[in-house]
Amino acid sequence: MSTPPDATLAALRQEFPGYRVWLEPAYGRYRFVARRLHPGTRPHTVITSDPAELRAALAVAARPRPVAASPRPRGVPEAPQVNHTVHPAAPPAAPGGPA
Repeated sequence: MSTPPDATLAALRQEFPGYRVWLEPAYGRYRFVARRLHPGTRPHTVITSDPAELRAALAVAARPRPVAASPRPRGVPEAPQVNHTVHPAAPPAAPGGPA
């Protein structure tokens, strides 16, 4: 088995802090594994023996994606609504009272 590329591993960890990156021995060589640390980050996991391929896959994920307008959750009005309180009518004036 060849010597693990520790310097490359350290550089990858520093370059992609949103991923946990480690080495796995496999069939006499090492594979780089990167797994996301935060939900929603893509790709979820990358496994490759080529550090350049790992960088390319994770670099695509590092680019900011345009934010799409999210639909309103159900029950949320489009605009703020004003709550008009209805007050009961004043009682009628007593007969013969002041006008």
